[in-house]
Amino acid sequence: MSTRKFSRVQFNVGATIKIADRQFQGAVENLSMTGMFLVTSELLSEGERVDIAIVLTGTLPEIAVNFNGIVTRIAEDGVGFTFDKMDLDSYMHLKNIIAYNIDDAEKVMEEISNSIDEKYASDK
Repeated sequence: MSTRKFSRVQFNVGATIKIADRQFQGAVENLSMTGMFLVTSELLSEGERVDIAIVLTGTLPEIAVNFNGIVTRIAEDGVGFTFDKMDLDSYMHLKNIIAYNIDDAEKVMEEISNSIDEKYASDK
């Protein structure tokens, strides 16, 4: 049984990762509202904090989607990140990316709504 609260979608785009004093590129394999998997040969450690930038090409001007993230999974072919923070514009772009790349856009909205409800209930 999966513990995922958010659907993942295949989304192939480049990403730039900044950590401490270094920066590298990788290929996004999939995205959800809370994280992503990046194909890369770079070596990172679980728990490391990173800045993530995805640039959506094909629009003028190009759209930058930015996240602060944490390394949560290491695999042979890449790294899984959980998003820690993002600005409102990046959140809206991410929501639209997921909605446009999933078979059931209503499911995405339901997942977001349920997450907000859970967060609101836990804050009380």
